[in-house]
Amino acid sequence: GIEKAEGGQTVAEIFGNKSDLKGKQVTVRGKVVKFNPEIMGKNWIHLQDGTGETGSNDLTVTTDTTAEVGDTVVATGTLSLDKDFGYGYQYDVIVEDAQVTVEN
Repeated sequence: GIEKAEGGQTVAEIFGNKSDLKGKQVTVRGKVVKFNPEIMGKNWIHLQDGTGETGSNDLTVTTDTTAEVGDTVVATGTLSLDKDFGYGYQYDVIVEDAQVTVEN
């Protein structure tokens, strides 16, 4: 399991409290399970921390930081809901413009 970031939330907590957290800064620690660089000018990181069920266990984060699949990172950014970027990029929950720190 991945230890929750100090002052942060788990992936499941973010999904579970998304309406209360909308537009607010959130901090989450997770393992990078997917990394897509330079899409629409941003890097896209998918984080998992072992919490949540299918559909609420993978959190997408946009950032200018790069990371490798398998890295453990702490991400802090603004939580947005129901974002549609076009081109098939549609997210119920997404952390945007995050500051990401690679821990390993």
